[in-house]
Amino acid sequence: MHGMDLDWKRFVTDRTIDFYLHECALIRQLTPDIPVTTNFMAEGHATQDFIPLEGIDYSKFARHVDIVSWDSYPDWNNNFESLAATAMKSAYVHDQYWSLKKQPFLVMECTPSFVNWHSFNKAKKPGVHQLSAMQQIAHGSDSTLYFQWRQSRGNSEKFHGAVVGHDDSTENRVFKEVAAYGKRLEKIKEIQGTTRKKAVAILFDWESNWALKRGGGFGRPTRRYPQTLQEHYRYFWEQDIAVDILTPEQDFSDYQLVIAPMLYLMTAETMAKLCQYTEAGGTLISSYFSGMVNETDLLYLGGLPQPLRGLLGINVLELETLFDTEHNQVVFQGQPFETRDYSAIIEAETAEVLGEYQADFYQGTPAITKNAFGAGTAYYLAARTNYDFFEQFYASLVRELSLAEERIAHANPEVSIQGRISPERTYFFIMNFSEKEQTLDLIKEVVDLETNQAVPPTVTLAPYEVRVVYFNN
Repeated sequence: MHGMDLDWKRFVTDRTIDFYLHECALIRQLTPDIPVTTNFMAEGHATQDFIPLEGIDYSKFARHVDIVSWDSYPDWNNNFESLAATAMKSAYVHDQYWSLKKQPFLVMECTPSFVNWHSFNKAKKPGVHQLSAMQQIAHGSDSTLYFQWRQSRGNSEKFHGAVVGHDDSTENRVFKEVAAYGKRLEKIKEIQGTTRKKAVAILFDWESNWALKRGGGFGRPTRRYPQTLQEHYRYFWEQDIAVDILTPEQDFSDYQLVIAPMLYLMTAETMAKLCQYTEAGGTLISSYFSGMVNETDLLYLGGLPQPLRGLLGINVLELETLFDTEHNQVVFQGQPFETRDYSAIIEAETAEVLGEYQADFYQGTPAITKNAFGAGTAYYLAARTNYDFFEQFYASLVRELSLAEERIAHANPEVSIQGRISPERTYFFIMNFSEKEQTLDLIKEVVDLETNQAVPPTVTLAPYEVRVVYFNN
């Protein structure tokens, strides 16, 4: 009973919010001028994923908190990916929680060193705590708060990291690193309350994720909706182009580029918004799995729903599921790119074909299309690809839409540069997410916020180093 299961998940969200509001009622009577919040979460620690909690619709919950807060525990210094890969996933979750209210949030919990629930609980290497904490601020947090202040003596979290360890000393490495970070926050405290400016949005829908995960068919291990959104996000993070992660209910009309792949559950209202956005001059990215069911998890009959059919200029005929050993190829801009997991078999109606499949029974059919719609453009990505395709595809769009104009340096995938703005200044955090020295050539003249000295045109960063710079608007 998929529709009922979807309603159950909505009910769980509503009851959780109701309980929160019950707790808030007396608090608001006693302290009406103090903001009220509760901890949002991320998950994936048993796997190699790191994504926002899937079980509760935080887009609904966020309407009832005065300020979004969340518990940030990425698996730093793991043995399955680079530090930059972990940083990208962490950045994505920060940006999603920023986007819920488009205002600064709080990191309610993090650890200055290790956690205690992994199979192997590694300490953060020297410098990584300060780097990861500065990333929180760079992506819109106005706090770095800790679990725990003093390490527990007994029970389930007695080996979880803390500011004050079992040695009760201010001389150990972890305490000294936290104290040094606190001194840096004092020097950059004018950043508190500042906002962020973004031209790119990715759409994520909790209800669509529930419906897609619950449905039969396809490949059960390979749906991976939020993880796929992170693969799109990765390109912009590596290019230092800021992104909001919005829900379809939010206003995305003023973004230059809206990326909405795998939007499996789509209401008539969402279809209308996507059409209005594109018709007014926006650039939209859609993909396989999009627009398959309505809000009661019933299939749309007759192929792609008519609003999407006109918007994308295609019709979807089939959705082929691939084994993990199966691949096809798509040729795009003269280069072949391997596909995996899913291939939508489509026919182009008004859309221009930019790439075709190279093998199997759908050889020669469209795999990448572009459709003019009003003053805007809608792209459809029929196949799941590897990251090398996104590098090629989005590089063209970034140039076409001039999305890189705000950068202060040429992009380096291991050095993340993220900005916050006030009416007077634009601030940038330059963060080295690697274990080697990195050198950057700056495009713009900036000043070091902590020393108030001009920064030379060439900047060298030590491993894990963070510089905070600004220029006057």
